[in-house]
Amino acid sequence: MPDPTLKQIEVVRDDFARSRITEHALPDLAPGQVLARIDTFALTANNVSYAVSGDMLGYWRFFPCPEPWGVLPVWGFATVVRSRCEALAEGERIWGFLPMASHAVLEPGEVSERGFADVAAHRQGLADVYNRYQRTRADPPELAGLEAERSALVPLFTTSFMIDDFLADNDWFGARQLLVLSASSKTGFGLADLAGRRDGKPVRVVGATSAGNRDFVGSLDVCDQVVSYDEIETLDPQVPTVVVDMAGSAEVRARVHGHFRDRLTHSCVVGVTHWDKRGQRADLPGPKPTFFFGPGQAAKRDAEWGPGVMRQRAQVEALRIARATAHLRTVEAVGGAEACRRAWTDLLAGRVGPERVLMLNLHDDNG
Repeated sequence: MPDPTLKQIEVVRDDFARSRITEHALPDLAPGQVLARIDTFALTANNVSYAVSGDMLGYWRFFPCPEPWGVLPVWGFATVVRSRCEALAEGERIWGFLPMASHAVLEPGEVSERGFADVAAHRQGLADVYNRYQRTRADPPELAGLEAERSALVPLFTTSFMIDDFLADNDWFGARQLLVLSASSKTGFGLADLAGRRDGKPVRVVGATSAGNRDFVGSLDVCDQVVSYDEIETLDPQVPTVVVDMAGSAEVRARVHGHFRDRLTHSCVVGVTHWDKRGQRADLPGPKPTFFFGPGQAAKRDAEWGPGVMRQRAQVEALRIARATAHLRTVEAVGGAEACRRAWTDLLAGRVGPERVLMLNLHDDNG
């Protein structure tokens, strides 16, 4: 039986450590819409990045909520429990971008055997990659048994793939060294893995992380060198270096710029695992930090390689990395709205280590 109400976790858009659980009657559907019960979703540092850049990149617009509150988007699985869309029947299972909630209303369009797009008016103009949903009945065999990895890791490793492709597409901006900040993050060590596997090894890969995560990053064996943040100044400042910043710490970024100065060829900002230390100085030496927006690179490759080709290649690599690192992580199920809200608080407070994969549902302890 579907839940009689819709529950969702909302956060204050400019102070997302403040959160609440709200409960609403299940909505009536308009023609063409479906109501999907959200079975399970992943909670990762990626969701923190969505919150930090929610206004700038439009993440609050996917699942509208009266300000100052916002509903965080997550990646997960859902089952259609009501349908007024002829192309999508009740009982159909889907995977894609969902709200941190018990249910979601979607408006399927461009429906094919493999998936569909949400064509709701409020989602027009948002990045296409987030509006696409996959029908799990069309999943290839290699996805079987990988639900947690698909939700928690594939989106992150897909971002790794796009960053690696972007850097290579720009000939590494003339660098001979890649410095990855927050190399313990999934996106960070995924990038290190991909860059290190490139033919001819165009760049030396250095991973920077906290002292507490140094052994974890070393165990991944994807970096030529691992340093803690307080060792950044021990790196040779004369080596042309491109930095990819997953951490978002203003202090660490300033030290990198101050150390390499004009030998820093490009400063790429991706995430904010250190969300509470974010900020930006206007007087940094070297290149101006530039925010990386994955859907932009995806759109470029869709035009050059064909629609969806990049995403397919990225998924292949993402699943490879996920399998290769399976022994280094544990999957934890979290059920119930209040437990999920606490998990968000723990993530923000840095109490979720890189070896933990959290799979949530707002319904109850049994999912």
